[in-house]
Amino acid sequence: MTMTRAPAIAQKLEAARSVRASIDPEIAQAALEAAEGARGADKRLADLRARVAMADREVAELEKAHALAARLDRQAAVQAVAEMRAEQLADFKVNMEQREKAMAKVMEAAALMAKAYAEYSEATLAAQIAMPTGTSIPVMAVGPDGVYGPVFGPCERLILSELWRLAPPRSDGIGRFFVPFAKPTVELFRRQPEAMPAGIDELRSANQAIVIDVEKQVAKMNESAMAAASKEAA
Repeated sequence: MTMTRAPAIAQKLEAARSVRASIDPEIAQAALEAAEGARGADKRLADLRARVAMADREVAELEKAHALAARLDRQAAVQAVAEMRAEQLADFKVNMEQREKAMAKVMEAAALMAKAYAEYSEATLAAQIAMPTGTSIPVMAVGPDGVYGPVFGPCERLILSELWRLAPPRSDGIGRFFVPFAKPTVELFRRQPEAMPAGIDELRSANQAIVIDVEKQVAKMNESAMAAASKEAA
């Protein structure tokens, strides 16, 4: 906090002006007595005039001192604000640099995500093409009550929900920062992202269920075909 100098000088100036003002009645009285020829009045008047001169000089000096102190206080205040702004600017630049670095990480993650999603899409297409003859992919959804959407779809709800679930708490403890397009699957999870089941675990379970179902289809078809072949042979 910047210490100001003008207030203390202002108090002294006010006191000096009060002293100067208090002499005027004495001057008037001494001047009257001197004019009337009272004994000792001339000396008293001369003494009062000297006091007036001294008081006037002190007032004038303190007025100049107060003006200087006020100017110095203003300059000090401006300098303090300038230093504060300089510190704020330095902090601003640091945060802007961190912001840029953080967004660079976001872009890197976006590139990885885009590549990974393309790999997922290729694998999904390949899986559909590789379906054993005569089998079909069962209609199945991901997550509890299918909240993450169809397992063989684009998995948009799964991805957006996972981004919502993974959003970290803010450093000030007030909520979380979510990527703009993230959203919970159901309203229940809006304020409790941590309560959402992990997306990959749910997808893995759905995948395994599909594989088991297709295996059963294959086994059933093979069994039926073998039974038919055996009857024909007989």
